[in-house]
Amino acid sequence: MRACRLAFDPERGEGVVLYADAPPDGRSWRYAVIAGSAGDVEEQEAALAEVLASEGG
Repeated sequence: MRACRLAFDPERGEGVVLYADAPPDGRSWRYAVIAGSAGDVEEQEAALAEVLASEGG
């Protein structure tokens, strides 16, 4: 996540926070997206979906 600039960064005040262990099914991640606007949240969620899809989860 850090390499994709999705991990929460306190300096930027935005990012994705995974808040549970890896899910048993490998797909149902629990996360929160923190961003400055609804549009930024949507962008972060789309990028997260791409990362999870490329990692098989």
